[in-house]
Amino acid sequence: MMIAKEYQDNSLMIYKGAFTVNLISILGNQIRLLPEIDFKLVQKIFRIFMELTQNVSYYSAEVVEVKSGVACGNGWVSIQEFPDYFQITTGNRIRHEHGPKLISYCKEINSFNETQLRKLKRDIRSQALERDTGAQIGLIQTSIISGNKLDFKILSDESDFDFFIISTRTSKEVTATED
Repeated sequence: MMIAKEYQDNSLMIYKGAFTVNLISILGNQIRLLPEIDFKLVQKIFRIFMELTQNVSYYSAEVVEVKSGVACGNGWVSIQEFPDYFQITTGNRIRHEHGPKLISYCKEINSFNETQLRKLKRDIRSQALERDTGAQIGLIQTSIISGNKLDFKILSDESDFDFFIISTRTSKEVTATED
């Protein structure tokens, strides 16, 4: 599991390894301390980071046992700064058969505007007992928070696993209406 150079350039933070709840919290606190970035923008970056890293922790096919009986997902995260935006990216192994479902989720999310995404999120939550909705809710929330589409790709390998990379961008310009 290598982190491609395109996700390393302009990095403010890169982490590769097990995504424990405690580690996500510690890295999240580091994001909140990023210097010279507007508070509202830091909050957006933090919220996107939390959504994407929790998906790695909960749904990565590569699992690491960190304490007896406690396991978490393994993967990587990168936060990059560019002249007009920040990009938050995660990568993790997925089971080969989950790829088409993730592609379908991402394409559906990217086809909706914010109002439609909020309705989709409510509808999916109301069906929570009928189907597994966790990763999809996190992806919807990521798109809502960022105000942008999801950039995603699945890299195949020769085993039963593929590698899922997902990114989103958030503009450096914070408007008065953003929460």
